[in-house]
This record gives sequence, C-alpha cells and structure tokens, in this order.
Amino acid sequence: MHQAEQIHLAVQSFLDSCGQPVCFEPGDPPLPIRPGGYRLGVESGRLTLQVWSESRNVVRRIVGIRSQKPGRLEVDVVRFPKRQGSLLLIDLGRGGAGTGVPRLASRMALRERLRLFLQRQFTGWRIMEVSSEAALEHTLSPSYARASVVRDGCCWAVLASPDEAAAADHALTFGLIWHDYLRRRERKALVEGLCLLLPQGKHLTACLRIAWLNPNAARFVVFTYDGPDWEEQVEIAAHGNLDTEIPVAHGPPPRAASENADEAWLESRIRASPGQLDARLLPSPVYGQVPAWVGVERGVLDLLACDIGGRLAVIEIKRTADPNLPLQALDYWLRVRWHHARGDFARFGYFTGVALSPLAPRLLLVAPAFEWHSTTETILRYFDPSIEVERIGLAVEWQAGFRVLFRLPGAHAPK
Repeated sequence: MHQAEQIHLAVQSFLDSCGQPVCFEPGDPPLPIRPGGYRLGVESGRLTLQVWSESRNVVRRIVGIRSQKPGRLEVDVVRFPKRQGSLLLIDLGRGGAGTGVPRLASRMALRERLRLFLQRQFTGWRIMEVSSEAALEHTLSPSYARASVVRDGCCWAVLASPDEAAAADHALTFGLIWHDYLRRRERKALVEGLCLLLPQGKHLTACLRIAWLNPNAARFVVFTYDGPDWEEQVEIAAHGNLDTEIPVAHGPPPRAASENADEAWLESRIRASPGQLDARLLPSPVYGQVPAWVGVERGVLDLLACDIGGRLAVIEIKRTADPNLPLQALDYWLRVRWHHARGDFARFGYFTGVALSPLAPRLLLVAPAFEWHSTTETILRYFDPSIEVERIGLAVEWQAGFRVLFRLPGAHAPK
C-alpha cells in the first residue's frame, strides 16, 4: 500500500469516528465537514481533501500526519503555490476536543511563521523538526515554536516567541533549555548556536542578557519579525542601553514589595539578619528594588546588600521553582553593575560610610532547598564565568526558622 493510501485510511477513519468534524487553519474560522460537503481521495498518488460550504472552499493536498490525539488529528499539507503548512481536524462533538482552539490556532500560526523563516534565512540547511508540542519532562514549553536545522555536521537550535511581551522576555530561558536539550540528544552533530525569532520591538531584554552569556557555550543570533513575511537580524552588541534609574536615598531602605506572604516573610528575615545568609554581609543597610524598572512587574524579590570588604551583593529570592530565576537575576545584576561602575550608589547616598569595592557585584540566588527548578543548573552553565554566582538553599523548615542547608557556586550540582 502506498503512503498516500495509508494516510487516506487514517484520515477517513478519523472522520468516520467524529460526531461533529471541522477543519481548521490559523487565521480562519473552523469549517464544518459534513456528508456531501467534502471529498477525500487519492489521485495520481496524491491525497487531496476538499471541504466546502456556501461561502468557502478549501482544497489541500495531505502529505503526512503530524500528530493525533483523541478528537484531534493534525496533518501536514501543501497549499498553492507549493507552500507547506498544517491542517487541524477536530471533533467538536467530543467533549473537550474543541476547547482552547484560539490558543491552538495562535501556536499553529507561530509554528508556520517559524517554518517560513527557516526557509528564507537558513537556505541550504536541512530542517530537522518544527514543533510546538509540550514536553514538560524536558521543560519544553508549547508557548514557543522550536526547530533544529543541520548542515555539514553542524546544528542550530531555533526558537520563535509569540507576540506577548512576557513571552518574549522569557524566550531566552526556553531557548537555552532547547539548545541544551539538542546538545544532549544529538550525537552526530555539533549544536553550535541558538537563534531567537522575537517580535519587533520586544528583543531588548534578550539582547541585554545575551551580552553576559558565555560566548564559548554557544553562538547567539537574534532576529525580529513583524507580520508573516518580514524579519530582520539585529546587532546584539548595539543594544546595550539600560532603561533603569536609581533614586536618591532618603532615610532607611524601604521594604521590597511582595504579593506572596511567604516571600515577604523570607525577605523580612534576610533584611533583619543578612549575616545568617552569608556571614560576610554587613547587617545594614539592605535595599530593595534598587535600581528600579518603571512599569515592569518582577517575579522575584531583588535585594542589594554589601559585604565587609565593600563588595556589593545582589540577592534574588524565589519561593517556588521557576526556570526564569537565573536570567531574571541576571537582569538585576547587570543593572546594579552598570550603576556601580558609574559611581551612582555613592553619588546618590547609598551605603553611607562604606568604601565600596570596585569589584563587580556577587549574585546570590536564594530559595528553599527543594524548590529549585531542574533547569537552574543548565541555565547557569551559559553564564559568563566572570559573574560570581552562588546558590543558597534553605532548610525545609524555613517557614519556622531561617537556616541555610547548602550553598553552591554557580552551576554546581548538590552532592
């Protein structure tokens, strides 16, 4: 039996099992597949599906089955003029099968946008895969479209972000996770670099972070996109301006705001006795949210302290496991470093009476010992080695008493 005939049987079997089948493509409303309103058949070795209504007519050549779940069948198609894509067949009569269609549509559209990008920008490379399927055991998020391309024994990881600003800010985290996953999976190809495809105007955060990653760990390329047919490579090194400000210090350091009661309690204990966290830290002052981002919400608490040698210490507190913690901490660290190099802390009245060391700040990541995300070590391995990072794990009874269970340098794993 030819491949087209095998696919024909699979698609027809799915349609026969449906109570209320529809076909669906990104950007278009679902089109009902009714008896007498569709044709599925093989001619000259090609499988074609035609679906029509009073107002629409869709004709697609089906070339493969991408995925199948209860009530859903996604097929690879070719549409005029020889443009590849996908078509989703859904049984609306099956409970739950039709839920989340708008979200699914946006993910399909992003995936096809990535496929077109690869065909234009990676000419001569072989596209190994394009996917937005979730793989939670590997922290591969369905919110992003990801791909890999190969040529002459070299492989690149590629990740595309949806248009939302928060997703674009987190794209580098999930891009590094994807790059590391490919590096561990691919045995015959060198996974050389990571390419990010980000919405136009929402690439600054990624570029600022990449500037402080280790160039020996991976090569990095960033493109921005606008619409289905335009993308442009950006110069990462040209995006070094920080949108940050440091207010004049008046009186004692204010409390850092937290909507989480546990994090607020943990913050209060660290502020009251920073020496319990690190014996080198001065008991006061400890500042929160300095420097600040205007209009930007943060998922972690940022504290700024100083040790007995005058060296600044950036403290990031996170109550629950979060893959974004390392790069969010890097955001705050690079801003503190930027202001410190310009003498802003002394100029604006911070750490009065303390001779601040010219050394770059240390970065302390603090979380309960069993609340570190499994990808934390992976992300930290990409950091520039000049950044001194320490992970501090708190004992399981941290809510009753504040006690350090372990401290690890950088990406070192607990023994």
